[in-house]
Amino acid sequence: MNDVLSLAITLEDLLVQEFRACQSLHQLTQEERQALSKNDLSSLEMILEQKEVVLDELGQIEDRRRMVTQNLGDQIGLQHTNPTLTAICQKLNNELGQRIKRLKEGISALAEEVKVMTSGNHALAMIALERVDALQTILIESLRPSLTYDRQGVKAAQHFDMVWDVDQKA
Repeated sequence: MNDVLSLAITLEDLLVQEFRACQSLHQLTQEERQALSKNDLSSLEMILEQKEVVLDELGQIEDRRRMVTQNLGDQIGLQHTNPTLTAICQKLNNELGQRIKRLKEGISALAEEVKVMTSGNHALAMIALERVDALQTILIESLRPSLTYDRQGVKAAQHFDMVWDVDQKA
């Protein structure tokens, strides 16, 4: 029973770390939204680098959590190859199990919020890219030589050599 308690406490500690990392990710995603709204590319670059670090940290925490969850599931007699936190909490059925359950719910809620915010940030980034594309098109069109004549009948674009197709030669 001592092993079970030790593994459950380790699992709780890992979930606390995961919850804090999710809070950091949530905060960075909010900052990302602000940077996108202000078109602040230098801040956006810094934020994205920080998000990568947090996501790597979350991956490492998740790997350790999976190992502990598997070991704890084996210790408490769960017959699943991949025991879930819900099944472990039901089996523990004590205060520690309730804390683990609340941490899991908090992590899930934060992850869902981050997912929704990330989707919004993606939409903002796509709008910004569309603006850049439209601006690029306008600039290219404004620099393209005119094929019209001015009032004196002289070709408006003096330095533009027109390429004649075979059908257009007269």
